[in-house]
Amino acid sequence: MKTALPILLGLSLFPTFLTAEDDITKVNATTKAFWSYKPLRRPSVPEVKDPAWSRSPIDAFLLDRLEANGLKPNGPASRRELIRRASFDITGLPPTLEEVEAFEKDSSPEAWEKVIDRLLASPHYGEKWARHWLDIVRYAESNGFERDSDKPHIWRYRDYVIDALNADTPYDQFLLEQLAGDELEKPTSQSMIATGYHRLMQWDDEPADRLLHLFDNLDDDLRITTEGMLGMTVGCARCHDHKGDPISQEDYYSFMAFFRGVKQPGKGGANIENVGGGEGDAGYQASLEKHDAEGERVKEELESAEKKIGQQLIKAFPSLKGRLSSSGDEFLVLLGDGRESSPGKWFYTTRKPSANWSAVNFRAENEKWKRGLAGFGKAGTPGVKVNTEWSSKELWAQGTFLLESIPEKLRLSLIHDEDVEIFLNGQLVLRESGVLGNYKDFDADKKFLSALQTGRNVVAARVRQTKGGQSFDFGVKSYQGEKFTIDVALAMAKSKGVDGGLLAKRKDLKKRIAQHAQSRPKPTSVSAQVVQEHGKTPPPLYVHYRGNPHVKGEKVMTTKIPTIFGGDELEHESPAHGRNTSGRRLALAKWIIKPDNPRTSRVIMNRLWQHHFGRGICATPNDFGYLGERPTHPVLLDWLATELVSKKWSLKQMHKVIMLSQAYQMSSKGQAASLAKDPDNKLFWRFNMRRLTAEELRDSVLATTGRLNRKMGGPSIFIKLAPEVLATSSTKGGKWGNSPPDEQTRRSVYIKVKRSIVPPILQDFDLADTDGTCPVRFRSILPTQALAMMNSAFVNEEAVSFAERLRSEAPDDPRRQVGLALEIALARSATVRELDYGMEFVEVMMRDHKLSSEDAFNRFALLVLNLNEFFFVD
Repeated sequence: MKTALPILLGLSLFPTFLTAEDDITKVNATTKAFWSYKPLRRPSVPEVKDPAWSRSPIDAFLLDRLEANGLKPNGPASRRELIRRASFDITGLPPTLEEVEAFEKDSSPEAWEKVIDRLLASPHYGEKWARHWLDIVRYAESNGFERDSDKPHIWRYRDYVIDALNADTPYDQFLLEQLAGDELEKPTSQSMIATGYHRLMQWDDEPADRLLHLFDNLDDDLRITTEGMLGMTVGCARCHDHKGDPISQEDYYSFMAFFRGVKQPGKGGANIENVGGGEGDAGYQASLEKHDAEGERVKEELESAEKKIGQQLIKAFPSLKGRLSSSGDEFLVLLGDGRESSPGKWFYTTRKPSANWSAVNFRAENEKWKRGLAGFGKAGTPGVKVNTEWSSKELWAQGTFLLESIPEKLRLSLIHDEDVEIFLNGQLVLRESGVLGNYKDFDADKKFLSALQTGRNVVAARVRQTKGGQSFDFGVKSYQGEKFTIDVALAMAKSKGVDGGLLAKRKDLKKRIAQHAQSRPKPTSVSAQVVQEHGKTPPPLYVHYRGNPHVKGEKVMTTKIPTIFGGDELEHESPAHGRNTSGRRLALAKWIIKPDNPRTSRVIMNRLWQHHFGRGICATPNDFGYLGERPTHPVLLDWLATELVSKKWSLKQMHKVIMLSQAYQMSSKGQAASLAKDPDNKLFWRFNMRRLTAEELRDSVLATTGRLNRKMGGPSIFIKLAPEVLATSSTKGGKWGNSPPDEQTRRSVYIKVKRSIVPPILQDFDLADTDGTCPVRFRSILPTQALAMMNSAFVNEEAVSFAERLRSEAPDDPRRQVGLALEIALARSATVRELDYGMEFVEVMMRDHKLSSEDAFNRFALLVLNLNEFFFVD
């Protein structure tokens, strides 16, 4: 049977009429075999003719295609080009001259890897890569439309994204928290803030048709999820069966059912909650670390004072030699539980680790486990002293302690809920089940003592919990035996032979330690925009003819995934913690992040490739369907996707995999023969040069002038805008604030994102449009950009600041100022010719344009900020 449906392939319309079995709008053998619907399988790495160039599987996949097309890969980029490329790609900031020179001088084989590790560890990584994600989810802090009212506290969502990326939160967890962080078994403050994802759309407070506006917003939430996370366009199916993909109109409305219960954004205080705990808040963690570091410093002072007191006591009473202990307790703490003033330090993970996790030679710190203090549990769980939040079903933890000799007795402490296994130096020494609601203190048995060793001892614990409040804590102490504490020794000696000032200092330090322990910061709740639902049973949903919400068709099956993915109805239930939601979004999120989902890992790895190489393997990152571009290297994309899953969805590890390849390290120089065969570089025979993004350009100007404020997080800032810009708003002044001068020089990611007012210096250089998802930014080269860089108030004011910096660092030496300007801006030394040209430029400004020496150097500083070498990344 013939059908009159032409097939759409990319942008080409082929007139060939196909059989029904080949109809791309239906689920059949043809569509199931389409590259992005096919099950994800790990491909084998091809053998290539030039194995010397191929240092990684990425290189092999690329070289295989290059060789098949008679192309050769470019040679390597220079070290300066490479570190500049990496710095902008990972942090969005330029490298310093010192960083460039250090890399150029480092001849070790690990030099490049060390640069990558340093950049990925930088907190500026999260600021740079958050911007890519914020483009996809159309992040904005206002509602759009005529009044463009604010979305209060939505900046916390932006900070959540930055913090999650810096912490290398597994990508599957990252998606789960945004889609359904409120529906998790035990939500945290951060997972609640993450649901601000559903509050980012435009919202009209006076729509002409409220029902239509409701469905417009449901459609928006659905499309951002399907395009952003699955690379799948579904918008066409709102009105009719999709014309380019096997997505029916019934599929569309069944998919929409996952979001049907979500409340609309509203204005003012709508959807704002005080999210409890705050334990995951970056500011709280920073204050906690600062507090603990101060406590450690005071304890070190006390130890030093007691060591001197001990020396004086032994000098006065030689019989005390070898019998003094600084601890005032009957026990010496080896690995403190959460009740101690110095709780033990543990590495921990809630994701299943490798099989050798309990071995004595397993180094948790090398596996990037999180750090935490003894006392794991959920805040408020009775019986346990919680220092580290734990709310998942399983926990793996590793702690260590040192022994100079093997003791005859040890004192252990334990609390758990429910099952726990303790390993010591690789041996299972303790297994308990059930709930132990209060601390149990007991002597170690022979099994525990026989596993001890001198030097480093490794305690590994696995805890399993199915319901109720989590708790786990474990401690190890040794008996002091016949030793005397400092307090006892001082009492016996009546403090004779000890300096009085030292005793007074010890007393003061002990008092400070006690006070410090009482002042430990406590988590606080914060106000945030979070998702809310109408109730546990959302309203029914129907197929709406031609997308008109006023015209109902058949009732759809709720929470059914599209037929092309199996058409299953996902099981869901309201969360046990009692939040008034349906549980539908959690069911959807769990399906999206399944390792065998054919889209999720492919889509995100294509995005990583896109932002490293300038173009995705699939050039339409939001559309992996028939109407999108075909991938140039589908097998490579499958390898990257399976590699991500094998690395437990770690994006940082995948950055490193990409950047260690020869492909990433290629030069961007053009070669005539290769340009003739592949002018668009679709086969990646060279690296793609690119212009700095709008944010990178502004931030680089500030970094160069020395005025960049690197403060992270917090409420958004308002930079200075011209009255003409503010006048474009429908409200007087656009409700645009005025931040303090030092705040205005913070990174661009923290600038207020108001839909009706866009800073020209960013808009001129292709800032993302926040009305919808922006998977790929424009890369325009326009005259207005040159005019903005030469004439804008921002760049001219920064040029003056740059010149002032040069004068302060090289006073009374104009030629050195010229050289310094190029060193700072371009991260390389100036040539003699450039120094001559610079001096000639200044002299012409003074002679022909009658400028003062100061104004002439201001113009030169402006010139440097306009150099192509400053603008572009090779």
